[in-house]
Amino acid sequence: MNYILAIPIILLTALITGKIFSRINLPPVVGQLVAGIIIGPAILNLVKPTNLISSLAELGVILLMFIAGLESDLKLLKQYFKPSIVVAIMGIIFPVIGIFYTSKLFALSNIESLFIGVIFAATSVSISVAVLKSMNALNTKSGVTILGAAVADDILSILLLSIFITFIGVSSTHGSQNIFVLILMQIGFFIFVWILLILVKKFKIKINHTLAPIVGLIVCLLLSALAEHVQISAITGAFFAGILIGQTNYKEYVDRQINQFGNLLFIPIFFVNVGLNMNISGIVENASLFIVLSIAAVITKFLGAYLGSRFFKFTRLSATEIGVGMISRGEVGLIISEIGLKNNLISDNYYSTIIASIILTTILAPLLLKPIVMKIKQI
Repeated sequence: MNYILAIPIILLTALITGKIFSRINLPPVVGQLVAGIIIGPAILNLVKPTNLISSLAELGVILLMFIAGLESDLKLLKQYFKPSIVVAIMGIIFPVIGIFYTSKLFALSNIESLFIGVIFAATSVSISVAVLKSMNALNTKSGVTILGAAVADDILSILLLSIFITFIGVSSTHGSQNIFVLILMQIGFFIFVWILLILVKKFKIKINHTLAPIVGLIVCLLLSALAEHVQISAITGAFFAGILIGQTNYKEYVDRQINQFGNLLFIPIFFVNVGLNMNISGIVENASLFIVLSIAAVITKFLGAYLGSRFFKFTRLSATEIGVGMISRGEVGLIISEIGLKNNLISDNYYSTIIASIILTTILAPLLLKPIVMKIKQI
């Protein structure tokens, strides 16, 4: 379909389903995900995934994470740094081991089983951020821990992917690099961000107020590109760009303008695009694997995050919120899956099933998260 026609169809269905889901007290983002399933190859086949839609969707998730960084409380992030790291690590260990043995039950090879474990080790922060943000729960203890853990999880998952690819002797889509050089580059990225943060806080940069959003957007895209260059996900760079701009006097104005800009086109396309990738035939062919894999993906991530947060004395309800907030795999899982397919680490037979499981966790997360957040607010 001509992209000029495809985009208004995406935006219209996202608007309608978002409103419908909002009316029945469900997160609008779930409606947008469902919109993608309805108009995509899974049901009506009106819109197919294309490189253009995928690129617009990538810009959407970058803007979403930039906004999350802008609206994050840096003091709270520092305060809950330790629990975030522990939740992230536990949330990686449990899925890698659990999914490995789950895949082995279906006679997959050791390498394929381990790689699928790496795929489901990732967490998509963007979905949970959208729900928490809509409920004004992003800057709570649990919200900050989910945000910090998911960002750490993203970094650790990409690093795990790099190590995996290096040691089995194939090159990723970014090209083969010495793992130690890669780690040094990634450390250098975080040192660079830290230096920028010190400079921004020390020197109160003054620019024309109306230019602040475009300057913020430039910083966001540059840091996203730099993060991608050192094989850290672009969304991590975007998040830290938001943190940086959030330390300036232009925070609220930039936040308002970027919110309007992103939600006008790019962010709805991101959520719809997740649904567009749903393939019913892949689910039907491997129905038992899809069901078991999805259950294992939810349980292992939830348990890891729940136990990690309980270690830091979070209440059972808050730990449940963190556990549920971490189960979404979303764009990070999709990216790792694509790399695996291109490098023959997973077969075509199982690719659609894995994508479907990722999308199911992405849809489940906001559905389960909203009632828990509401219950916590009532206490």
